[in-house]
Amino acid sequence: MRVAVSKGSLLIPPTYFAVAHAKALRKAHDVRIFTGAAEITDPTALDGLELDETLPAILPPARRLNVRTRERLGALLWPFTALRIRRWGPDLIHQHFAYGARAAVAAARRPRRHLIVTVHGGDAFVPLTPLAERGLRARPALLAMQREVRSVYRRADLILAVSEYIAGIAVQGGADPARVRVHYQGVDTDLFTPIPDADPQSVRRLLFVGRMSDTKGVFDLLSASRALVHDHPHELIYVGDGPARDALQEAASGLAHVRVVGARTTAEVRGLLRSAHALVLPTRINGRAREAAGLVLLEAQACAVPVIAYDSGGTSEMMRAGETGWLAPEGDVDELQSRIVESLQQSPADRAEMGGRARAFVVQHRSLRSSTRELAAIYQEVCR
Repeated sequence: MRVAVSKGSLLIPPTYFAVAHAKALRKAHDVRIFTGAAEITDPTALDGLELDETLPAILPPARRLNVRTRERLGALLWPFTALRIRRWGPDLIHQHFAYGARAAVAAARRPRRHLIVTVHGGDAFVPLTPLAERGLRARPALLAMQREVRSVYRRADLILAVSEYIAGIAVQGGADPARVRVHYQGVDTDLFTPIPDADPQSVRRLLFVGRMSDTKGVFDLLSASRALVHDHPHELIYVGDGPARDALQEAASGLAHVRVVGARTTAEVRGLLRSAHALVLPTRINGRAREAAGLVLLEAQACAVPVIAYDSGGTSEMMRAGETGWLAPEGDVDELQSRIVESLQQSPADRAEMGGRARAFVVQHRSLRSSTRELAAIYQEVCR
Protein backbone atom coordinates (compact mmCIF):
# COMPACT_ATOMS: atom_id res chain seq x y z
CA MET A 1 0.00 0.00 0.00
CA ARG A 2 1.21 3.51 -0.81
CA VAL A 3 0.53 5.92 2.09
CA ALA A 4 1.00 9.71 2.00
CA VAL A 5 1.39 11.09 5.51
CA SER A 6 0.67 14.82 5.45
CA LYS A 7 0.99 17.72 7.86
CA GLY A 8 0.73 21.47 7.20
CA SER A 9 4.25 22.05 8.55
CA LEU A 10 6.67 19.65 10.18
CA LEU A 11 8.90 20.82 13.04
CA ILE A 12 11.09 18.19 14.73
CA PRO A 13 11.57 18.65 17.58
CA PRO A 14 8.92 18.74 18.96
CA THR A 15 6.50 16.83 16.69
CA TYR A 16 8.24 13.46 16.52
CA PHE A 17 4.83 11.78 16.80
CA ALA A 18 3.94 12.88 13.27
CA VAL A 19 6.51 10.48 11.77
CA ALA A 20 6.79 7.75 14.42
CA HIS A 21 4.16 5.43 12.96
CA ALA A 22 5.25 6.17 9.39
CA LYS A 23 8.78 5.01 10.23
CA ALA A 24 7.42 1.84 11.79
CA LEU A 25 5.11 1.12 8.83
CA ARG A 26 7.62 1.58 6.03
CA LYS A 27 8.78 -2.06 6.15
CA ALA A 28 5.34 -3.19 4.99
CA HIS A 29 4.16 -0.10 3.06
CA ASP A 30 5.49 2.59 0.75
CA VAL A 31 5.27 5.68 2.97
CA ARG A 32 6.22 9.28 2.18
CA ILE A 33 5.85 12.45 4.27
CA PHE A 34 4.35 15.54 2.60
CA THR A 35 4.46 19.02 4.12
CA GLY A 36 4.42 22.66 3.11
CA ALA A 37 7.52 23.55 5.14
CA ALA A 38 9.79 21.66 7.51
CA GLU A 39 12.41 22.38 10.16
CA ILE A 40 14.13 19.18 11.27
CA THR A 41 17.13 19.70 13.53
CA ASP A 42 17.37 16.15 14.89
CA PRO A 43 19.27 14.14 12.26
CA THR A 44 17.77 10.86 13.50
CA ALA A 45 14.15 12.01 13.26
CA LEU A 46 13.33 10.66 9.79
CA ASP A 47 15.77 7.72 9.81
CA GLY A 48 15.65 7.34 6.03
CA LEU A 49 11.93 8.16 5.64
CA GLU A 50 11.41 10.22 2.49
CA LEU A 51 10.28 13.83 3.01
CA ASP A 52 8.56 15.84 0.27
CA GLU A 53 8.69 19.54 1.26
CA THR A 54 6.87 21.96 -1.04
CA LEU A 55 8.39 25.34 -0.15
CA PRO A 56 12.06 24.75 -1.10
CA ALA A 57 10.94 22.86 -4.21
CA ILE A 58 8.88 25.86 -5.41
CA LEU A 59 10.95 28.71 -3.93
CA PRO A 60 14.52 27.51 -3.24
CA PRO A 61 15.68 30.88 -1.77
CA ALA A 62 13.09 30.43 1.01
CA ARG A 63 15.51 28.06 2.76
CA ARG A 64 17.25 31.15 4.15
CA LEU A 65 14.10 32.49 5.84
CA ASN A 66 13.26 31.92 9.51
CA VAL A 67 11.04 28.97 10.36
CA ARG A 68 7.86 30.95 11.14
CA THR A 69 8.00 32.75 7.81
CA ARG A 70 8.58 29.46 6.02
CA GLU A 71 5.59 27.94 7.82
CA ARG A 72 3.35 30.76 6.62
CA LEU A 73 4.62 30.52 3.05
CA GLY A 74 4.29 26.74 3.08
CA ALA A 75 0.66 27.07 4.16
CA LEU A 76 -0.06 29.44 1.24
CA LEU A 77 1.40 26.90 -1.18
CA TRP A 78 -1.11 24.18 -0.24
CA PRO A 79 -2.35 23.74 -3.87
CA PHE A 80 1.19 22.77 -4.87
CA THR A 81 1.44 20.33 -1.95
CA ALA A 82 -1.87 18.79 -3.06
CA LEU A 83 -0.51 18.44 -6.58
CA ARG A 84 2.67 16.76 -5.33
CA ILE A 85 0.59 14.27 -3.30
CA ARG A 86 -1.65 13.51 -6.30
CA ARG A 87 1.33 12.99 -8.60
CA TRP A 88 2.82 10.48 -6.19
CA GLY A 89 -0.42 8.50 -6.42
CA PRO A 90 -1.09 7.23 -2.88
CA ASP A 91 -3.76 4.69 -2.06
CA LEU A 92 -4.46 6.53 1.18
CA ILE A 93 -3.67 9.94 2.68
CA HIS A 94 -3.18 10.22 6.43
CA GLN A 95 -3.37 13.83 7.61
CA HIS A 96 -2.10 14.87 11.04
CA PHE A 97 -4.23 17.67 12.55
CA ALA A 98 -7.58 18.82 11.21
CA TYR A 99 -6.18 22.27 10.44
CA GLY A 100 -3.44 22.73 7.89
CA ALA A 101 -5.33 20.03 5.98
CA ARG A 102 -6.34 21.82 2.76
CA ALA A 103 -3.68 20.04 0.70
CA ALA A 104 -4.75 16.61 1.98
CA VAL A 105 -8.44 17.29 1.35
CA ALA A 106 -7.76 18.60 -2.16
CA ALA A 107 -5.44 15.71 -3.02
CA ALA A 108 -8.06 13.19 -1.88
CA ARG A 109 -10.80 14.75 -3.96
CA ARG A 110 -9.75 14.17 -7.59
CA PRO A 111 -9.14 11.36 -8.28
CA ARG A 112 -10.96 10.00 -5.25
CA ARG A 113 -8.57 8.70 -2.62
CA HIS A 114 -9.08 7.48 0.91
CA LEU A 115 -8.43 10.08 3.63
CA ILE A 116 -7.84 9.60 7.35
CA VAL A 117 -7.24 12.48 9.76
CA THR A 118 -5.76 12.20 13.23
CA VAL A 119 -7.08 14.86 15.61
CA HIS A 120 -4.43 15.67 18.19
CA GLY A 121 -5.93 18.28 20.52
CA GLY A 122 -6.14 21.98 19.78
CA ASP A 123 -7.55 21.31 16.32
CA ALA A 124 -10.58 19.59 17.85
CA PHE A 125 -11.45 22.76 19.78
CA VAL A 126 -11.37 25.06 16.73
CA PRO A 127 -15.07 24.56 15.75
CA LEU A 128 -16.11 25.16 19.39
CA THR A 129 -14.36 28.52 19.71
CA PRO A 130 -16.76 31.51 19.41
CA LEU A 131 -15.60 34.39 17.22
CA ALA A 132 -16.32 36.72 20.14
CA GLU A 133 -13.29 35.23 21.92
CA ARG A 134 -11.00 36.64 19.23
CA GLY A 135 -10.16 40.23 18.39
CA LEU A 136 -11.44 41.66 15.12
CA ARG A 137 -8.14 41.10 13.35
CA ALA A 138 -7.94 37.46 14.47
CA ARG A 139 -11.49 36.50 13.51
CA PRO A 140 -10.87 35.90 9.77
CA ALA A 141 -8.10 33.44 10.60
CA LEU A 142 -10.35 31.61 13.06
CA LEU A 143 -13.17 31.45 10.51
CA ALA A 144 -10.79 30.00 7.93
CA MET A 145 -9.58 27.37 10.41
CA GLN A 146 -13.14 26.45 11.31
CA ARG A 147 -14.03 25.97 7.65
CA GLU A 148 -10.93 23.86 7.19
CA VAL A 149 -11.66 21.60 10.16
CA ARG A 150 -15.29 21.11 9.14
CA SER A 151 -14.20 20.34 5.59
CA VAL A 152 -11.82 17.60 6.66
CA TYR A 153 -14.45 16.21 9.07
CA ARG A 154 -16.89 15.91 6.14
CA ARG A 155 -14.37 14.47 3.72
CA ALA A 156 -12.42 12.01 5.88
CA ASP A 157 -13.27 8.32 5.70
CA LEU A 158 -12.19 8.05 9.34
CA ILE A 159 -11.33 10.51 12.11
CA LEU A 160 -8.82 9.16 14.61
CA ALA A 161 -8.60 10.80 18.05
CA VAL A 162 -5.59 10.45 20.35
CA SER A 163 -7.80 9.88 23.42
CA GLU A 164 -11.41 9.26 24.41
CA TYR A 165 -11.44 12.83 25.67
CA ILE A 166 -10.45 14.27 22.27
CA ALA A 167 -12.89 11.93 20.49
CA GLY A 168 -15.70 13.49 22.51
CA ILE A 169 -14.51 17.00 21.70
CA ALA A 170 -14.36 16.18 17.97
CA VAL A 171 -17.98 14.96 18.05
CA GLN A 172 -19.02 18.14 19.87
CA GLY A 173 -17.30 20.08 17.07
CA GLY A 174 -19.31 18.43 14.32
CA ALA A 175 -17.49 15.18 13.51
CA ASP A 176 -19.78 12.25 12.68
CA PRO A 177 -19.67 9.90 15.70
CA ALA A 178 -19.88 6.90 13.36
CA ARG A 179 -16.56 7.91 11.78
CA VAL A 180 -14.69 8.83 14.97
CA ARG A 181 -12.42 6.25 16.56
CA VAL A 182 -9.82 6.39 19.32
CA HIS A 183 -6.31 5.48 18.22
CA TYR A 184 -3.82 5.91 21.04
CA GLN A 185 -0.43 7.12 19.85
CA GLY A 186 2.21 4.64 20.97
CA VAL A 187 5.77 5.20 22.13
CA ASP A 188 8.81 3.12 21.23
CA THR A 189 9.31 0.79 24.18
CA ASP A 190 12.51 -0.53 22.60
CA LEU A 191 13.95 2.99 22.65
CA PHE A 192 12.48 4.23 25.92
CA THR A 193 13.72 1.65 28.37
CA PRO A 194 14.91 1.71 31.98
CA ILE A 195 18.57 1.46 32.87
CA PRO A 196 19.17 -2.00 34.37
CA ASP A 197 20.33 -1.87 37.98
CA ALA A 198 20.54 1.94 37.97
CA ASP A 199 22.04 3.43 41.12
CA PRO A 200 19.56 5.62 43.04
CA GLN A 201 20.44 9.31 43.05
CA SER A 202 21.61 10.94 46.24
CA VAL A 203 19.37 13.90 45.36
CA ARG A 204 16.14 12.88 43.67
CA ARG A 205 15.42 14.45 40.32
CA LEU A 206 12.01 15.73 39.20
CA LEU A 207 11.70 16.31 35.47
CA PHE A 208 9.38 18.37 33.28
CA VAL A 209 9.46 17.79 29.51
CA GLY A 210 7.22 19.84 27.24
CA ARG A 211 6.30 23.25 25.91
CA MET A 212 7.34 26.08 28.20
CA SER A 213 4.01 27.82 28.73
CA ASP A 214 1.85 28.79 31.65
CA THR A 215 -0.86 26.38 30.49
CA LYS A 216 1.59 23.49 30.84
CA GLY A 217 1.77 24.34 34.54
CA VAL A 218 5.47 25.21 34.60
CA PHE A 219 4.95 27.93 37.22
CA ASP A 220 2.67 25.70 39.32
CA LEU A 221 5.46 23.13 39.40
CA LEU A 222 8.00 25.78 40.33
CA SER A 223 5.82 26.99 43.23
CA ALA A 224 5.35 23.46 44.54
CA SER A 225 9.05 22.68 44.23
CA ARG A 226 10.11 25.90 45.95
CA ALA A 227 7.84 25.17 48.90
CA LEU A 228 9.15 21.60 49.28
CA VAL A 229 12.86 21.71 48.62
CA HIS A 230 13.97 22.56 52.19
CA ASP A 231 12.21 19.60 53.82
CA HIS A 232 12.34 17.30 50.77
CA PRO A 233 15.60 17.92 48.88
CA HIS A 234 15.36 17.36 45.15
CA GLU A 235 16.53 18.64 41.79
CA LEU A 236 14.07 20.04 39.25
CA ILE A 237 14.94 20.12 35.55
CA TYR A 238 12.81 21.72 32.84
CA VAL A 239 13.31 20.44 29.29
CA GLY A 240 11.71 22.21 26.34
CA ASP A 241 11.14 25.61 24.83
CA GLY A 242 8.27 28.04 24.45
CA PRO A 243 6.93 31.49 25.25
CA ALA A 244 7.36 31.21 29.03
CA ARG A 245 10.98 30.06 28.98
CA ASP A 246 12.57 33.46 29.72
CA ALA A 247 10.07 34.23 32.50
CA LEU A 248 10.59 30.77 33.98
CA GLN A 249 14.36 31.18 33.96
CA GLU A 250 14.01 34.52 35.69
CA ALA A 251 11.62 33.10 38.31
CA ALA A 252 14.01 30.22 38.97
CA SER A 253 17.18 32.30 38.96
CA GLY A 254 17.56 32.31 42.76
CA LEU A 255 16.82 28.61 43.17
CA ALA A 256 19.97 26.49 43.13
CA HIS A 257 18.04 23.24 42.70
CA VAL A 258 16.27 24.29 39.46
CA ARG A 259 17.67 24.12 35.92
CA VAL A 260 15.97 25.17 32.66
CA VAL A 261 17.90 23.41 29.90
CA GLY A 262 15.83 24.09 26.75
CA ALA A 263 14.97 21.70 23.93
CA ARG A 264 16.84 18.41 23.64
CA THR A 265 17.02 15.55 21.13
CA THR A 266 15.18 12.29 21.69
CA ALA A 267 18.36 10.60 22.88
CA GLU A 268 19.03 13.39 25.37
CA VAL A 269 15.44 13.34 26.65
CA ARG A 270 15.67 9.57 27.10
CA GLY A 271 18.83 9.99 29.15
CA LEU A 272 17.19 12.57 31.38
CA LEU A 273 14.07 10.42 31.80
CA ARG A 274 16.14 7.43 32.83
CA SER A 275 17.82 9.51 35.52
CA ALA A 276 14.57 10.96 36.89
CA HIS A 277 12.83 9.98 40.10
CA ALA A 278 9.51 11.17 38.63
CA LEU A 279 8.17 13.10 35.65
CA VAL A 280 5.74 15.93 36.43
CA LEU A 281 3.22 17.23 33.85
CA PRO A 282 0.81 19.71 35.49
CA THR A 283 -1.10 20.84 32.37
CA ARG A 284 -3.86 23.39 33.07
CA ILE A 285 -6.94 24.36 31.10
CA ASN A 286 -6.16 26.66 28.16
CA GLY A 287 -9.36 28.47 27.23
CA ARG A 288 -11.53 25.44 26.50
CA ALA A 289 -8.67 23.07 25.78
CA ARG A 290 -7.10 20.59 28.16
CA GLU A 291 -4.27 18.09 27.78
CA ALA A 292 -5.13 15.87 24.82
CA ALA A 293 -2.97 12.93 25.85
CA GLY A 294 0.60 13.71 26.91
CA LEU A 295 2.97 11.30 25.14
CA VAL A 296 5.81 12.26 27.47
CA LEU A 297 3.89 10.50 30.25
CA LEU A 298 4.19 7.28 28.25
CA GLU A 299 7.85 7.85 27.45
CA ALA A 300 8.60 8.31 31.14
CA GLN A 301 6.64 5.24 32.22
CA ALA A 302 8.32 3.18 29.49
CA CYS A 303 11.58 4.11 31.25
CA ALA A 304 10.04 2.78 34.49
CA VAL A 305 9.67 6.33 35.82
CA PRO A 306 6.46 7.10 37.79
CA VAL A 307 4.51 10.19 36.72
CA ILE A 308 2.72 13.01 38.51
CA ALA A 309 0.13 15.07 36.63
CA TYR A 310 -2.92 17.24 36.87
CA ASP A 311 -6.10 15.35 36.01
CA SER A 312 -6.59 17.29 32.76
CA GLY A 313 -8.37 16.06 29.63
CA GLY A 314 -6.96 12.77 28.39
CA THR A 315 -4.13 12.58 30.94
CA SER A 316 -5.80 9.88 33.01
CA GLU A 317 -5.93 7.63 29.90
CA MET A 318 -2.12 7.70 29.70
CA MET A 319 -1.47 6.24 33.17
CA ARG A 320 -3.04 4.25 35.99
CA ALA A 321 -3.58 6.65 38.89
CA GLY A 322 -2.31 5.16 42.15
CA GLU A 323 -0.53 2.34 40.29
CA THR A 324 1.90 4.00 37.87
CA GLY A 325 1.85 7.51 39.33
CA TRP A 326 -0.37 10.19 40.86
CA LEU A 327 -3.05 12.59 39.67
CA ALA A 328 -3.89 15.91 41.33
CA PRO A 329 -6.98 18.05 40.63
CA GLU A 330 -6.28 20.40 37.76
CA GLY A 331 -4.83 23.71 38.91
CA ASP A 332 -4.58 22.69 42.60
CA VAL A 333 -0.98 23.51 43.51
CA ASP A 334 -1.39 22.31 47.10
CA GLU A 335 -2.51 18.87 45.92
CA LEU A 336 0.27 18.81 43.32
CA GLN A 337 2.69 19.52 46.15
CA SER A 338 1.24 16.66 48.20
CA ARG A 339 1.61 14.21 45.32
CA ILE A 340 5.24 15.26 44.85
CA VAL A 341 5.88 14.69 48.56
CA GLU A 342 4.39 11.18 48.28
CA SER A 343 6.75 10.47 45.42
CA LEU A 344 9.85 11.86 47.14
CA GLN A 345 9.08 9.89 50.29
CA GLN A 346 8.91 6.55 48.47
CA SER A 347 11.45 3.95 49.47
CA PRO A 348 13.70 2.67 46.66
CA ALA A 349 11.79 -0.63 46.68
CA ASP A 350 8.35 1.04 46.43
CA ARG A 351 9.55 3.38 43.71
CA ALA A 352 11.02 0.45 41.73
CA GLU A 353 7.76 -1.49 42.07
CA MET A 354 5.72 1.46 40.81
CA GLY A 355 8.19 1.97 37.96
CA GLY A 356 7.82 -1.68 36.98
CA ARG A 357 4.04 -1.33 36.84
CA ALA A 358 4.44 1.85 34.78
CA ARG A 359 6.57 0.15 32.15
CA ALA A 360 4.27 -2.89 32.02
CA PHE A 361 1.27 -0.61 31.39
CA VAL A 362 2.97 1.09 28.42
CA VAL A 363 4.33 -2.14 26.93
CA GLN A 364 0.93 -3.83 27.16
CA HIS A 365 -1.36 -0.94 26.24
CA ARG A 366 0.48 2.05 24.71
CA SER A 367 3.51 0.76 22.78
CA LEU A 368 4.41 1.99 19.31
CA ARG A 369 4.46 -1.63 18.15
CA SER A 370 0.83 -2.30 19.09
CA SER A 371 -0.28 1.16 17.98
CA THR A 372 1.34 0.66 14.56
CA ARG A 373 -0.26 -2.77 14.22
CA GLU A 374 -3.64 -1.23 14.95
CA LEU A 375 -3.03 1.61 12.47
CA ALA A 376 -2.04 -0.84 9.72
CA ALA A 377 -5.31 -2.72 10.29
CA ILE A 378 -7.20 0.61 10.07
CA TYR A 379 -5.51 1.37 6.75
CA GLN A 380 -6.53 -2.02 5.35
CA GLU A 381 -10.07 -1.62 6.62
CA VAL A 382 -10.50 1.83 5.06
CA CYS A 383 -9.01 0.81 1.71
CA ARG A 384 -11.27 -2.24 1.48
